[in-house]
Amino acid sequence: MATVQDTAAMGEKRPWLAAALSVFVPGLGHLYLASYRRATLWFSPALVAVVVGIGATQFRTSEIVGATLNPTALWALFGLNILAAAWRVGAAADAYGVARHGERGGAPVGVAVLGWIILVTVVLAPHVVVGRYTIDAVRLLESVFVVEGAAPTVEPIIPIGTDADIVPDPVVKHYTVDAPREVSLRNLIFREGIGDPDAVEEWEDVLASRGTPGANAPFLPFTERVGAERITILLAGGDGGPGRGGMRTDTMMVATLDTVTGKAALFGFPRNLGQVPLPRRYATAFVELEQRLIPKPPPPTEEEQQSTTTTTLAEGEQPPAVEEPVFESCRCFPDQLNALYPFTRKWTGTYPNEVDPGMAVLRDTLQQLMGLRIDYYALVDMAAFVDLVDAIGGVDVYVQKPLEAEVSPPREGDSWAYVNVDVGWNHLNGPEALAYSRARKGSSDYTRMQRQRCMLRAVAAKADPLTLLRRFSAIVNAVEGSVVTDIPLSFAPDLLAAAAKLDFNDIETVGFVPTYWAPERDYGGRPIPDVDRIRGKVRRVINGQSTPSGEALPESECDA
Repeated sequence: MATVQDTAAMGEKRPWLAAALSVFVPGLGHLYLASYRRATLWFSPALVAVVVGIGATQFRTSEIVGATLNPTALWALFGLNILAAAWRVGAAADAYGVARHGERGGAPVGVAVLGWIILVTVVLAPHVVVGRYTIDAVRLLESVFVVEGAAPTVEPIIPIGTDADIVPDPVVKHYTVDAPREVSLRNLIFREGIGDPDAVEEWEDVLASRGTPGANAPFLPFTERVGAERITILLAGGDGGPGRGGMRTDTMMVATLDTVTGKAALFGFPRNLGQVPLPRRYATAFVELEQRLIPKPPPPTEEEQQSTTTTTLAEGEQPPAVEEPVFESCRCFPDQLNALYPFTRKWTGTYPNEVDPGMAVLRDTLQQLMGLRIDYYALVDMAAFVDLVDAIGGVDVYVQKPLEAEVSPPREGDSWAYVNVDVGWNHLNGPEALAYSRARKGSSDYTRMQRQRCMLRAVAAKADPLTLLRRFSAIVNAVEGSVVTDIPLSFAPDLLAAAAKLDFNDIETVGFVPTYWAPERDYGGRPIPDVDRIRGKVRRVINGQSTPSGEALPESECDA
């Protein structure tokens, strides 16, 4: 209660002004009323917040955001937000009450109620926004990233199409890998021939404690999981949609980032690559499919049979039967590469701890092809891509050749996606970006791959902090339930910190397209990748080496 001296000191102070001042800065209304002890009491939490804020300026924005990128911290922030709202309302109410104590008369009850409704609305509005952002952030983290210790979901996030039963799971439990993932998980101290011998021996116990090879648990520290200087992620885009039997990974890219220098590279793989070598542990899993796909040679004619006979046949004697060549498997995936994913999505026996076995197979196959460890994978379907581009307000791409195209809708009931662009910079919305990325009419698969790499770079460049903040709820709605990834939730802060170092204007893009990277063709006319050339290129990009003679020179494929 205000004392007689306080009342005298206040004079004819206005209660609503005192309340409004305390809404903006708790305690300021009491200072206006000359109630200094109350002003100190209500202002002290604000002073603590100011001191914490000044201390936070010593850290980068990415570090601050990264520290809060876990549900526990976000729920704590949500609780503090509620307390802050209650504190501001309480300060305003107390200042109003102190002023009314010394006021003669007062406003009518109806006016006072209306005034309080307006005041409380003004107070709560920013806290409601903060609360919504916090809940959206929790939704994003828990729906996209993998929660430690959680078992893989029984039902896939993206439905399995009709292709998924074609190749049975080989259920490989014990195997030897051409380029073992376990070895590449090591930090240098654990690596044989480099690190400490005791640490190398201990590493085998760490692997044994993980259970099934390739499993994600227990979750190792970030630098031990991905290495101290590089993180590599497989990015795939599915073509699932109305009228399609299953989802194939028509877009396959591997993004790698040097976490020290911020240099990044994006490697693209054609969807129609053929006879891509498989990891040794299931190299023969597709033998039956391979035998079905290989064209059968026509039976030899009588003349051909006679031409192979060196001895003269007696009258009525039949020439010996021509022996068919012995079948020898290519130990590869016999169909085109984008079909590998739907054929292996049910391989839960071989990959019991993976979020998506099909993506795990694709990851390990491309990892072997590139000679580069792939740490994680992420799969996005067409509908999510359209929604994401719309959520960030569209993207700006440089078009090198005019393009007019129409592609099938991303979801049932949507219109066909259409784009009509000319040379130069163009701003595209979600459906236009989809049509631009997927159009094949009048161009090759390899031209389409180039557009996709440029589109991915454009999306990344648009994802600046201000855009993410303004459109965060829309982004969450776009990706929730439409993204499959094995990135653990605990690594989200480290990934954000690594991404903050990325220079979006200095991303090298490489497309492993024929004929240099795939000079030969299989029985179906599909280009067969040259493993040595591809591995050599990846190694040179990683090491920042120059382009050798004979290889196509890199060019700015995404800019004017």
